[in-house]
Amino acid sequence: MKKLYLSGNEAIAYGLVQAGVRFISGYPGTPSSEIVPAAQKITKNLDIRAFIDWAINEKVAYEVALSASLSGIPSAVTMKQVGLNVAMDPFMNSAYVGTNSAMVLVSVDDPGPHSSQTEQDSRLFAMAAKIPVLDPSNIQEAYDFSKRAVELSKKYGIPVMLRSTTRVSHGRADVELKENFLNEPLIAQFKTLKDWDKKLWRYAGTPRQRLILHATLNEKIAEIERENELKFFFNGDILIVSSGAVFSYLYELIEEYGLQNKLTLAKADMPYPLKRSYFSGYGRVITVEESMPVIELQLCSEGRRNGVVPKQGELTPEVCEEILERIGLIKRSKTITVPPLKRPSLCPGCAHRIALYAVKKVFGKKAIYAGDIGCYTLALNFGVTDTVLCMGASVSFGFGFKKTFQLAGIEQDVVSVIGDSTFFHTGLQPLVDAVHYRVPFLTVILDNKTVAMTGNQKTLSDEVSSSGEPVTPISIENIVRGIGVNFVQNLDPYDFTSSVKALKEAKKFLKEKNEPAVIVFRHLCINTKEGLSANPKYNLTIDKELCKGCKLCITEFECPAIVFNEEESKADIDQLLCIKCGCCVHVCPTKAIRWI
Repeated sequence: MKKLYLSGNEAIAYGLVQAGVRFISGYPGTPSSEIVPAAQKITKNLDIRAFIDWAINEKVAYEVALSASLSGIPSAVTMKQVGLNVAMDPFMNSAYVGTNSAMVLVSVDDPGPHSSQTEQDSRLFAMAAKIPVLDPSNIQEAYDFSKRAVELSKKYGIPVMLRSTTRVSHGRADVELKENFLNEPLIAQFKTLKDWDKKLWRYAGTPRQRLILHATLNEKIAEIERENELKFFFNGDILIVSSGAVFSYLYELIEEYGLQNKLTLAKADMPYPLKRSYFSGYGRVITVEESMPVIELQLCSEGRRNGVVPKQGELTPEVCEEILERIGLIKRSKTITVPPLKRPSLCPGCAHRIALYAVKKVFGKKAIYAGDIGCYTLALNFGVTDTVLCMGASVSFGFGFKKTFQLAGIEQDVVSVIGDSTFFHTGLQPLVDAVHYRVPFLTVILDNKTVAMTGNQKTLSDEVSSSGEPVTPISIENIVRGIGVNFVQNLDPYDFTSSVKALKEAKKFLKEKNEPAVIVFRHLCINTKEGLSANPKYNLTIDKELCKGCKLCITEFECPAIVFNEEESKADIDQLLCIKCGCCVHVCPTKAIRWI
């Protein structure tokens, strides 16, 4: 055995590769983003032939991984819990079709949530799709369960979900890589089916065939269910059933408070499918799990449904203590208060800030700004985002808002704001509808040449893939023109004068031509080495005589490098944070901010 200090996501990557997975697709999304690059690094270092890279969205990622499995190659697909929504169509169907080789879906949930729109529980979706789901409770199990998922998928010819959570995926620990993984001589084998068998009754089944496939699926689930046993720890009158990271918290709390003779703790490695068990020897049966009552529904126990467990929020160790206190087993000596967090904001020098400031300058505060998922969601802070629903919804909302006001006979400016990767993901399709129905709103595409919010993954506009292979770059402008948008401009938002000019032209075009317009603001992300090195370097100062203390540079522009000196009632520049981009010069109404 060899030990490595790994994150949960790295451990998952090692487990998948060791188990023979040679085709991995996915879409980046915190807290799942590190699995694909980790797997790329492993296969490259060990000279293993594999395809591991990003897809345009989660639906496509799921479908290409499933097709690889049907071709005989063990495959995996990675995403976060809201990404599973995008992949839901193939996901719900795939267990009926089954697999020819292993296929593992790694869906990483975000209880809390820390960086997501929802707290949804992927295990509940697995139960709806009749797909087995494994739920690791620590970093070692993230590795072990990845291998176990591959084995289970191979054995039953069914996709298997490995459901991780933020605390497991982003935790770190020593992990034992078993079976002498790093020196395994047969690890580089790469085989497909010798002959493609046209099993049309499976691969292209009619609704009548699907009924038969559903019956077969039910037989598989019943067999897996019979093999799935809970693991029991301690020996008390109250039974708590748990899984995932919450199990680890409860285990430690039981030992800390000396509850071994009062509580029995049961662990569900596979929360679905779970045998319906009757626990007649226990006074109470309570399920403590994140984030939905998946085990609870199968065991008909207490838990979230009757309020013993909170119905929302992450089940942190502190919350688990509250649950034990609510049951009447402990009395906490003190409560912990968490200080309020400073709200996040765009990085100093971020081109999104100056681009959106120009948009607000031209379209004003009365415009409706339909926002999207990405760094630019933080435009909420300075009034250029009114709605945030899900990826791609900014363009759909732009369509809906503008069309509604048109029907009411009201003149209303509408601007949709979306990032480059998000546009490729699900923003293109509603823009096609907008062109088709001639709905006149502006779509602003913020292109910083990276998926910045989830770890600076490459986008489709790159000439080299994340695995280092040459690829064909996809032009946003060509796509937009190709679907029939007649007003398309691209420019660097650091050129503030040109940005304002282009926005005014777009506003005029929308009114005169009564059809959609698109502006692409392109500037490299300053949170990358390439972007920071290409950034201009201006020495900046604030003329204290000209500064009136209006705070517009702080409230309307919100650059973290501009602070307010309460003693002087003047603005100051924090030289430690300032990257000398010079964008703030365009903001001050009294011209107090200057290049020197």
